[in-house]
Amino acid sequence: MFFSLFFLCLVTPAFSNKISVSSLDHAGEIARDRELREFQQAFQPGTAGYFAIGMHYLPFPTQTRLSSEYGTHDGFAFRHQMAAYFANPIGNSGYDFGILWWVERQGWDQEDFFVWPRYGEFSLVRSIHTTGATIALPKYHLGAAGGIQYQNVEKTAKIYADESDSLFWWGHATWGPTAVQTSFHEGEWRHVRVSMNLESKQLWGGASHGWSTYLPNFDVGLFNGDEDDSLRISLEQNLLAQQLYAEVAVYYPEHGFRSAMLKYYPDASRIVSFDVTCFRLNNNDLVWGGGLTLPFLRVGYNHASDIENFFGSRGTFMMELRFALSSTKSSFFGLGAAKSAPMDSERVSKKLWDNSSKKGTDKDKKEITAKGIRREKSK
Repeated sequence: MFFSLFFLCLVTPAFSNKISVSSLDHAGEIARDRELREFQQAFQPGTAGYFAIGMHYLPFPTQTRLSSEYGTHDGFAFRHQMAAYFANPIGNSGYDFGILWWVERQGWDQEDFFVWPRYGEFSLVRSIHTTGATIALPKYHLGAAGGIQYQNVEKTAKIYADESDSLFWWGHATWGPTAVQTSFHEGEWRHVRVSMNLESKQLWGGASHGWSTYLPNFDVGLFNGDEDDSLRISLEQNLLAQQLYAEVAVYYPEHGFRSAMLKYYPDASRIVSFDVTCFRLNNNDLVWGGGLTLPFLRVGYNHASDIENFFGSRGTFMMELRFALSSTKSSFFGLGAAKSAPMDSERVSKKLWDNSSKKGTDKDKKEITAKGIRREKSK
């Protein structure tokens, strides 16, 4: 399978688009919002932890070429990210205290790397950190969190907009299905988000089936930009048995409809998914694509999330080496899951219990079994 993907990456660069300087300029603010949205999904009162790590693997410098006023440059766009959130009960108080750290290193460089970039003439390398603490009361599904976001610019070339290190403050509160989030920079608000997760989920004490599992999930974000304010509205809707979902994102005032995704999860724990997506470009063209997510690998072609979150990249196969998993005290699941993942240990325990019960019921019975002889119980 790996060699097949490698071959696809080899033949598709001829059709890939070029990455623009503008898309790299705006990638930092997109990453800050993405980290806070991911935290919002991970932070459910009762969650014991969340861990994710990933990096895009692009073997050829022609897959993500950079277009600037000086021409076209072969090189490598990159995103290396890690997220960690852990929470523990505070004695017998009923409260959980947690800490979190999200970090992403992103940009474009003329050589492929994992730790040390080349820092070439047209390179842009930045990192975004989101860190803080949480307090939750799972019994009443109450939670609050707060902390800082720090954007560190390691290297920027003259072709990019002026950018320097910056510090943001953020806060988050959740109560039942409602979550509110905001951030500030130098005393000025940068965004406000309100989410309503109305869908009933067995994982959090809700229903496992029925009409309440078909209620929609909304996310509305208002952003204070340098020029005009903007609004992002997203909707997630369960279509079938909490395994088939539709997602739609709308941006105002510039784009209107932005993207739509149809996602199929073989299991409601959301560890594996098959996606079909549609993304609307700034020139109003629609780009269709799809992808496959496995526990340690994600593969996509023209996937809407890659176009939006990986500098507008399209026209080439994208591979991401990744792992992401949430947990409670006794279960594991993916972000936004309705149910926990089926565990082999649960099935083994049930089998051992059934065998033990059977032996206990039949322990006083004796059998004689032979080929061609009817089985009889001794008296």
